[in-house]
Order: sequence, then structure tokens, then C-alpha cells
Amino acid sequence: MKRMRFFAFLMAVLLISSSMVFAQKKARKPEAGQAYNDGLNLAKKQKYEQAITKFQTAVAKDDSFPEAYYMMGYCYKKLREYDKAKEAFRNAIKLNKKFEVAYIALGNLLAAEGKNREAIAAFQAVLSFNDRSAKANYGLGKIFYEQKNYKKAVEYLQKAVAANPKYSKAYNILGLTLEKLKRYPEAIDAFKKAIANERRRSLKGDYYYRLGKVYVEAKKYDAGIKALKQATAMSRSAMIVAGANFYLGEAYKHKGLKQKALQYYEKAAKHRVWKQPAEYEIDMIKHPDKYAY
Repeated sequence: MKRMRFFAFLMAVLLISSSMVFAQKKARKPEAGQAYNDGLNLAKKQKYEQAITKFQTAVAKDDSFPEAYYMMGYCYKKLREYDKAKEAFRNAIKLNKKFEVAYIALGNLLAAEGKNREAIAAFQAVLSFNDRSAKANYGLGKIFYEQKNYKKAVEYLQKAVAANPKYSKAYNILGLTLEKLKRYPEAIDAFKKAIANERRRSLKGDYYYRLGKVYVEAKKYDAGIKALKQATAMSRSAMIVAGANFYLGEAYKHKGLKQKALQYYEKAAKHRVWKQPAEYEIDMIKHPDKYAY
């Protein structure tokens, strides 16, 4: 599945880059174009080090070649040489001030490193010439969510899904943000759309967990139970499955089904993250007198 996503993305890059090369065919030196095309073929085969050498040859033969710098950065990122990747993306941007994918790639790297101010600047640079960029709006929304600036996060995430109504990751972060604002009906709608637009079964399972959790918080216990059971069946994350079991316990507890709640709390308690809260709930059910006032 990862390889399929890689090829889908790379094919998009190839199409964009190829159109740029043909548009500039008269200005591009043949040896630079050949090295670039060789680099693309190597990158497609995941031979990143060899591809970088070809892209370096391309820019040595023609120093006004932003696509070659971008692909060089892409390969460096795959090799986890992040400083070199950032330098290459910046070089691409210097040559093409409206090179959207280079700004996005740079912004994502900076955000991953916690350099939020620089990442925000990269994403906002995209919006200065393309205010409907789904990825730039998503990047900004995700940063503001992590900074707990939820109102601002909602603003950008809503723009992201308006620009790309099938953007499952953006719906997911939007749902988390709306949950923090206790806007539960809107959060439920966002998570449903995340599930509907996500192809990967395991991620659907993660999103079902978040949907079920919000249903429980909104006191819609039957709907929550249904979603959380989907999460336990589909998610590959042990922590997510344990969390789903914990909230199944919560839902059954609030429905007055304490023995059923115990079963799920006991499952949740097997995971170190959920052990303490689950054991507390188990103790409350088994020894109610301890908590009587």
C-alpha cells in the first residue's frame, strides 16, 4: 500500500515536471534534461542515491532547473537527510516563486521539526498565489490545532476540505478540532467524512475510534458502541483498540450495563496507556462503597 501511494505521488510529480520540461524545451540544455529524466526513472525505482546524482548533474548543466532541485529534495527526504532536502526545496523556490509543491514539502519538513513559524511562512506563501490550496490550508490548520488555537485551525481546515472534499486527513484533524471546541454534531460529521473518503482500512479504524469517542461524549451511546466496535475490528493500532475498548466501557456504564462495561475496561487495562484509567473504572464498579460520599 505504501508503495502504491509512492507511485501515485511520483506519477503526479512526473506529469507536472514533464509538462514544465516540455514548456521550457528550447531553453533547457539536452544534457540537463536527459540527466533529469534519468533521475526520475531511478527515483521511481526507489534508487534515491543514484537519482540524486542525476539531479545534481542536471542542475550543474543548467542552474535554472527548479524541478530538478525539487526532485533532489524529494529523494533526500526519502533518505531522511532532512537538512539537504530543505536546502534543495529552497533552491527550487528561489528559481520558481510559485512552485507550490516545493513550498508544501518544505513546510511539512519544518512543521515535523517543530519549526512552526517557518512552516507557517511556507504555507502562507502558497496562499499568497493560490488561496484554495488544500495542502497549504491543511498544513496551517494542523499547526494551529497542535498549538491549541482551535478557532484558527477550524478556519484553515474548513478551507482545506472545501478545496478538496475527499481530503480524509483534513476531515480527521477538523473532527479533532471541533471535538475540542465541544461542537460535537460538526465533529461527528467531519469524522464520518474522514471515514467515507479514506481507502486504508486501518486508518478507517482509527477514525471510527474518534467518531465513537465523540458519540459517547455527546451521550449518543448506541451510535458510539457501533462505531467503537468497528474501530476494534479495523484498526491496527494497539493503543487505538485499547482506547476503543475503554470508551465501549464508558458507553455501557452509562447505559447501566456494568458487567458488560467491566469486560471492555478489562480489555483496555491490558494496554499501558489505558491501564490506569481503566483500572480506576473497574475499581469503581467492583467496590462502589469506596467512592460513596
